[in-house]
Amino acid sequence: QLVRADDVMTRGALTIQADGWRRFQYNPRLDAIAATIPRGTIFDRNGVPLAASNAGDLWKARATYAELGVPLTHMKLENGRRMYPFGGRTFHLLGDLRNRVNWAASNTSYIERDSRIRLQGYDDYAAVVEVRQPDGTMSELVREDFRELIPLLRHRYQLEHPRVKHILERPRDVRTSIDIRLQLAAEQILERYARQVGRGAGAAAVVMDPATGDLLASAGYPWPGELPVRDAEEAAPALIDRARYGIYPPGSTFKIVTAMAALRKDQGLARQTYECTALPDGRVGNRVRGWGRPIRDDVTDRVPHGTVDMQKGIRVSCNAYFAQLATYAVQAQALHETADLLGIKVARPNTPEQLKDALPQAGYGQGQVVATPFQMARVAATVANDGAMPEGRWVTDASNTRTAEPVRILAGMPEGFIARSMREVVTAGTARQLSGVEPAIAGKTGTAEVQGKPSHSWFIGYAPYGAATQAREAQDGKGKRIAFAVIIENGGYGGRAAALAAGEIVRKAAELGLVE
Repeated sequence: QLVRADDVMTRGALTIQADGWRRFQYNPRLDAIAATIPRGTIFDRNGVPLAASNAGDLWKARATYAELGVPLTHMKLENGRRMYPFGGRTFHLLGDLRNRVNWAASNTSYIERDSRIRLQGYDDYAAVVEVRQPDGTMSELVREDFRELIPLLRHRYQLEHPRVKHILERPRDVRTSIDIRLQLAAEQILERYARQVGRGAGAAAVVMDPATGDLLASAGYPWPGELPVRDAEEAAPALIDRARYGIYPPGSTFKIVTAMAALRKDQGLARQTYECTALPDGRVGNRVRGWGRPIRDDVTDRVPHGTVDMQKGIRVSCNAYFAQLATYAVQAQALHETADLLGIKVARPNTPEQLKDALPQAGYGQGQVVATPFQMARVAATVANDGAMPEGRWVTDASNTRTAEPVRILAGMPEGFIARSMREVVTAGTARQLSGVEPAIAGKTGTAEVQGKPSHSWFIGYAPYGAATQAREAQDGKGKRIAFAVIIENGGYGGRAAALAAGEIVRKAAELGLVE
């Protein structure tokens, strides 16, 4: 106790508790001190509290909550109690500190967990250890370390002591990039389109600032109906963060990645043409040398696309063109390298050698290609951001760990070429129903086939598109853009459900002043 006083004071003791289970117990004085440090508040980008332990923080924003349709009358405001005014609608972003449901899942990025040290104001994590329980089973327990709180115990009557002030004056609030107004609107839109599909369909949307990578909305449907979640197994479908971690075949939205890979390899491939012809079964497409089955375009395509170059291939979303481009010109190594830069897996295992076995299908986003809405939003952001892919972040204060510089995917002419092609998708291609939306959208539809079920409906893009916006950005730096990805599970043709939902989200973002 004299030589290693701090170790003795903070060491946990394994004790058998009332339920017969061994758990760590700690110095009760340190436990009591930890309870006196209020956990920080999590704010959206405009200062609206998303989670708080201080009732005053919520009460100050009561007018904003009322405008958002969330009056505080539904909540019990109590200091020290963790409160989530938006309930399950922010669960995928925040998690739930009260019961830590789904806390150990690797496909989550809960701010309550990941920003734990900042929110607490100290780091109490020591290790995860295996403990043999009385019944002989082994269990993993978190061993905590309250060493940082020792000054608050030793100098508990000296509140002005430098070591005490150092701990108590640390910033504990977390600022996020999320605009809760857009988040709630996107969730309402997704819910409506998913319910139209029925059959328990889910949906997701990611909206980001392509220049900074700030996520303005990361919405997924369904979400937990109430917090805390009482039955995790029953609520399992609602616990999935579809926006950032939902894995789907990207369908034709991946053609933008194939186009990037081609232009990275040789800019002249923008002019390379391939044929799309009538097939004996009444469909349209073409055969790829060395492959037994022909490549077919969407069932809605009844007229062959004829001679197709890259711009036309993107505009009309020609599978046959991109299958031939990937196989004959891009090839496995270049496509794998580009997809890898964008964080997208194209094979299992994810190697160029494995990709060779399904290259025609991979060229148009099928086969073994899988991506998340977050990853596809970054693809759209890359086009909007002059060929540089932002990492993407949702925490904007000093506790943010996603600090990597944008990755240069394209340079020079190519990204402008792809942007024009994506604009033609909206003005004269597979998303013509969005041609009248303001601000102007550049985008790409996707219809991702799913075995035994209707296809997933995808749409990715950015807004506003146009030389006037680009000139204004260059002149005064005030132009605002958003990039986005939307998926409606089993929603069918991408030019319908997902594209229409994306159009509504863009209009809402413009209404909120998030685009100019």
